Amino acid sequence: MIRSIVIQGLFILLICAIIELSAGSVLTAMEDYLTTLLPGLIVMVPPLIDLRGNINGALASRLGTALHSGVIEPTLKMSAELKINLASSLILSFIASASIGAISYVIAFFSGLQPVNFFALMAIALIAGFLSGVILAVITVVIAISAYRRGWDPDNVTSPTMATIGDIVTVLCIYLAVLLLG
Repeated sequence: MIRSIVIQGLFILLICAIIELSAGSVLTAMEDYLTTLLPGLIVMVPPLIDLRGNINGALASRLGTALHSGVIEPTLKMSAELKINLASSLILSFIASASIGAISYVIAFFSGLQPVNFFALMAIALIAGFLSGVILAVITVVIAISAYRRGWDPDNVTSPTMATIGDIVTVLCIYLAVLLLG
């Protein structure tokens, strides 16, 4: 039992470390472009990235518990319980993204980052937050159910995986949102 937990955890954490290096490289490559285009955006990127890991980590934990307790069947069919979990995750994502956009504007404004455009920051936060929320919610469900089917504990696999995948997906969604609005 302990051996399988260590093996699962070590394997997943090794993969996560490699993915995190990729996410950091992508963000570093985009840093000059993003800060030049909209200076206040640099204030918003870290909390948006953290948000994804937190929300999808919580979703992963809820799904793991629901799978273990038999509330959710280990299939990719949309049950009522799965719909509720996904909807609450997306609603939380939307509200938190809007809050991050507004707070980032205030921090950027009082830090003297000029020009800071409130509507641009809000739009980027909402588009990137919601788009990455949808993508990552689907991935979270697939990974949790796949892990459970293979006999792995979804709590050992899904949460760290989603925190890591969430970083790179969120960075790419921020970049996409900037391109859409730019």
